[in-house]
Amino acid sequence: MMRDVDLVSYLPPFLAEYKETNITLEAENPEFMLVWKAADRVLKNEFIATADEYGIARFEKLLNLYPKDTDTLEARRMRVQNRWFNALPYTIRVLTAKLVECLGEGYNFSIEADFADSYWMSVIIYSSDDSQVEEVKYLLSMMVPVNILTEIIYESVTSMTDIYCGVFLEQAEIIELRQR
Repeated sequence: MMRDVDLVSYLPPFLAEYKETNITLEAENPEFMLVWKAADRVLKNEFIATADEYGIARFEKLLNLYPKDTDTLEARRMRVQNRWFNALPYTIRVLTAKLVECLGEGYNFSIEADFADSYWMSVIIYSSDDSQVEEVKYLLSMMVPVNILTEIIYESVTSMTDIYCGVFLEQAEIIELRQR
């Protein structure tokens, strides 16, 4: 919320006539612009979604996260949000929502689970980019109970194509007539 600062406009009309007052206030305008920029930066750094490098670094310090040199600001922001917003209880629906949040809308994945007999779960991620491997591992280690065997499978997708298939279904009643 940047503002154009014009201190002269705040003067009453009888003081605006004096040249010395106008020049003094115009000289102070750049200082007030710096104050507004600093206040705007503080406001934006209060929220993870709008934080800049400095703000994300503060959140990472609170969460004991150490960014890699190759991480972008968006990757760091996503990692901080993933650690900051954890909701109990953990269900498959919550895990699916967190994976969508972690991987983004462009990723396709599926979750297969068998909790009745063997307590295992498989997360299959179909992608050509495996940049979020560590974050998915961390997410599963935090959300999935220890007694459930979890495996992550990355299926590499090199190209997408459309596949069309069709089905024809006919339903008929068979009436058998017999002579008596």
